[in-house]
Amino acid sequence: MSLDPPADRRRRRTHTAVLDAAELLFTRDGYRATSVDALANQADVALSSIYANFPGGKADVYAALACRTAAEHAQGMREALTGTTAEDRLLVAFDAYVSFHRSRPLAFRILGLTDVDDRDSEVVAQARARIDATLIGITRELVEAIGPAVPDTEEIVLLAWATVNGVLSLEHRRTISRDSADSLIEMARADGARRLKESAHAQG
Repeated sequence: MSLDPPADRRRRRTHTAVLDAAELLFTRDGYRATSVDALANQADVALSSIYANFPGGKADVYAALACRTAAEHAQGMREALTGTTAEDRLLVAFDAYVSFHRSRPLAFRILGLTDVDDRDSEVVAQARARIDATLIGITRELVEAIGPAVPDTEEIVLLAWATVNGVLSLEHRRTISRDSADSLIEMARADGARRLKESAHAQG
């Protein structure tokens, strides 16, 4: 499946190079404006090598990049889960989420597979299912790490996540300034910590 890096070392290098090129070009120029020839040139691979690794062409590249992005996002969140208290773990996970999306402006769009359709390639539907499973999985890990015994932990995590998505989406579209986004994110961060404390206190 073109979503996964090949076992063969040479093909795996090509696979990685194409995805790296795609991340650069899709972010800079957009998916529609990026040709398969441009991907091959940027990755410094033959055009035939792209189709050998991604039979569906550009749509398969996009789907594979989306899956890689989801996996990297989940791993970054997982590694950030440090701290001795539930509040500490919530806040470091929150900060890791914000940092990831600010450093990867394509992430929201590509995780939603916004530029491709299931009709473009059968791999797109497979990617959609895998991304959903990855993001649901890391949400459950966060809830478990932050405090499954605290009521409403999942709702608090999801509310913080959804709030940041909205704020960063507005920032990326330049609807609001970076300063405004920072202020809103800090409010969401404090709100998440407050809700967690109140929920834990009610339980105790």
